[in-house]
Amino acid sequence: MIHSSPASVFASVRQHFDDPRVREAVLVTVNTGATGAEPVRLTAAEAHQALYGPGADPQFSAAIWEAVLSAARSDFTPHGTGQLLVIWLALPRLSGTAHRVCRRLRADRSDVEAEMILALLEELTASDTASPLSVAALLKAARNRAWHFARAGLREIASTQVEHITQEHALTPVGETADISTSRRGLDVRVNRPDGPDGLRAPLRFRVHPEQDALANAEEGTEVRTTNHCILRRRHKRRLGTLSTRRVSRQS
Repeated sequence: MIHSSPASVFASVRQHFDDPRVREAVLVTVNTGATGAEPVRLTAAEAHQALYGPGADPQFSAAIWEAVLSAARSDFTPHGTGQLLVIWLALPRLSGTAHRVCRRLRADRSDVEAEMILALLEELTASDTASPLSVAALLKAARNRAWHFARAGLREIASTQVEHITQEHALTPVGETADISTSRRGLDVRVNRPDGPDGLRAPLRFRVHPEQDALANAEEGTEVRTTNHCILRRRHKRRLGTLSTRRVSRQS
């Protein structure tokens, strides 16, 4: 699973392959296509160097991409590195698109990169695994996803409702005296909730108006008086039922 960071999603992928144990592990076997030649076993670092290093051979690069994509599409393990290797090798060809999308459409960089990675994973896990998948089609799907995501964000209309609510119901800062007119309008209440299993929880803030408080007190008082009156009536009836009405004569 790829966890996004505030700075860059691509950076978290690069950080994973910065580990020497990952970079130097043999992850792909490339068939060069030469007659009688043995398949070449490459580490992640060697595959990256062969694709983007000086003097890269286009024919050998095509063979690397074919082997990497084939391994990624056949890797069904939950923590397999086949799909992650495809993402890492595709980053140099996607970073420029992510930069242009964010600069022109003012989209968030981490969101754009996350959408591109999701597009890569969706293409790799497509149901039709029998058909060949080219790296050009894979990169095109990721770029189109990024532009579509950023353009969709431009159609969203920002709302100032939250700012208006904050201005109208602003809480009094600590150490300052609240305005009398404000205190007459109501009492601001803040409830700090305990942390939950998913992390921190925001405090609850609400306003209790004086008329609501008075109504609650009136209802409470009415209920208490009604309850006391019923108790007194029951006690009074019990007394009438137990008192004797006959006169007792004195015995001499």
